[in-house]
Amino acid sequence: MLVRRVLFALALGACATLLLPSTASAKGLNYEDLRKIVGADSPQLSPDGTRVVYVRSTINWKQNRRDTELVLVDVHAGASRTITHDRIDVSMPRWSPDGAALAYLASSERDKPAQLYVLPMNGGDSLKVTDASNGIVSYAWRPDSQAFAYVTPNDNPDKKAVEKHLDSVVITDQNYLTRVQIQPSHIWVVNADGSGTTRLTDGTWSAAGTVWWSPDAKRIYYTRLPDGLYFGHLTQQATWVHDIAAKSDALLVPGVSANGVLSHDGSAVAVSVPRHGSLFLTNDLSIRSTADGHELWNATAIDRNVHGFTWLPHDAGMIVETNDGVRAVAWLVKPAGAAQKLDLGDVDIVQANVAPDGGIAFVGQRRDHYVEIFYLAPNSATPKALSNNNAWISNYQAARVEPFEWMTDLGVKAIGALYYPIGYTAGKTYPLVMDIHGGPISTSTWDMTGVENGMLDQLLAARGYFVFRPNYRGSDNMGDAFLQAIVGDMASGPGKDNLAAVDALRKTGMIDESRIFVSGWSGGGLQTSWLVGHANFWRAAVSGAAVNDQYEQATLSDINEPFNEAFFPNESPFTKAGRAAYDAESPITYVDAMKTPLLILSDTRDQRVPVPQAYELYHALKQRGIPVQFTAFPRAGHFPTDPVGQEQVMRAWVGWIERWSK
Repeated sequence: MLVRRVLFALALGACATLLLPSTASAKGLNYEDLRKIVGADSPQLSPDGTRVVYVRSTINWKQNRRDTELVLVDVHAGASRTITHDRIDVSMPRWSPDGAALAYLASSERDKPAQLYVLPMNGGDSLKVTDASNGIVSYAWRPDSQAFAYVTPNDNPDKKAVEKHLDSVVITDQNYLTRVQIQPSHIWVVNADGSGTTRLTDGTWSAAGTVWWSPDAKRIYYTRLPDGLYFGHLTQQATWVHDIAAKSDALLVPGVSANGVLSHDGSAVAVSVPRHGSLFLTNDLSIRSTADGHELWNATAIDRNVHGFTWLPHDAGMIVETNDGVRAVAWLVKPAGAAQKLDLGDVDIVQANVAPDGGIAFVGQRRDHYVEIFYLAPNSATPKALSNNNAWISNYQAARVEPFEWMTDLGVKAIGALYYPIGYTAGKTYPLVMDIHGGPISTSTWDMTGVENGMLDQLLAARGYFVFRPNYRGSDNMGDAFLQAIVGDMASGPGKDNLAAVDALRKTGMIDESRIFVSGWSGGGLQTSWLVGHANFWRAAVSGAAVNDQYEQATLSDINEPFNEAFFPNESPFTKAGRAAYDAESPITYVDAMKTPLLILSDTRDQRVPVPQAYELYHALKQRGIPVQFTAFPRAGHFPTDPVGQEQVMRAWVGWIERWSK
């Protein structure tokens, strides 16, 4: 009888285990778990469509870096293997047109510039093809698979003088951290065996971004800037063509354009063109003739800010990547007929690459899993996962994420991603953290991608918080009218939207109204600084890399000129009226109204949002006796790129919220 009872209990326990969801006993993510994240990007299908290569990155915590390698996958069998070993900073893989070799960029030593390598696919080690002193920016195989075009920055002509400390810099529109004279980049060619290096272009202007060969290899298409200031003169990009035999260059697409992709037959080039003159705002896809640059057709009907695009087989149309609602999506767009949004179930799509047979490899994003590589077979509607690098996440409980809509004073609904606290119980109230995206022309999607976004929100949800990622006016998920509404009131307009979002969330009855927090980085930091000056119900706030003073942003940043033109049209910060307009949209103007405990975060060498703005707000609040802490990270760039630095940001961010939540 006892044995029978024991067996019955064991059987019942086994059945109960089978009936429970796999995450029933799983825990939420913690800081150390972020070190396990495996990145996957740049998928490239072979010309025959049977294999895909991608860049896999893993965190080397002891050395505080990401290690990268190329992984080759059979799209049918699913078998994979690493094909690069002991290479540093591997990136940008590209198949040769004949499929016999694979090119990529890598460094020979740490902190050395990237060079071009070729790996034969029939065996053997990689061959180093270039030895450019300033490294390779981009490259393209020649159609015969026997040579490359590549872009590299010029050497400083005053190098010897600089070595003698004659190192003064002529400043134009550079950022305030500029210490060396910026040099233009130009196009070269080299044989695939490393011989015959030849320079094609020269001048004070720059070749920027990707280069493309014409099918007959007589011309090279490229994006051109008036000088070497890529970000400083972002709005001055244009699409040009270089005639190799004539040694001449000509403007192909009149006006501003960028990111050109040549059609397979060479008769057309697809480019991004700004709808309102600025590449900072809505960008449309325009297909232009390579004969004279006139528009053949466009994709304006999708009414979304275009992020990326690639040609379909036989140039029948294009795959266009955009944000939509709280998802990253792709559209099939053809010269005739309505655009069709791809339905891939719970998988979102970025970085799509199309094979001649119509197969599509892409980076897939999901709500409950970190990025993996996926493959969509020709005429299939179901994507197949080709990697499972982040299988470890299944041992943890991911936060439930749902879209949440609210009404704005524009008379339209906005939408954001609401992360539920892990262990959520209906009828209880929980603290709320607003995590506001930057850009500001961007979108908070509902996936796990990114450290500052998805992973931060998972950390907070694991600690019992609702997290809301609002898409305020200026976000690129709802069409041009919603995006363009940010112009002229780039802090106050989104601020009203974000306050309305909090009101809507309060009305759900799920929020502990005594513990509502606000936070964000960059444009999200701007919004945080603005919001604590326009409402005092916040329990605490975290403002990272924030534009606190629009005047300083307009004069010190690396995007000073295009930023001003986009968001303050027809206003100069150097006139009385213009300065008033800039001040009206500057959070620092409202410092007397700020009462919220604030954590300020910034890199010390941030060229995008200069750190003096953080010092300015810190001292203003400290003088007024407001609880404030300023934590600076001794790094270059707009957000730490090293794993240790990223974890420091997360610990400071979450730690401040936890401190004031008690």
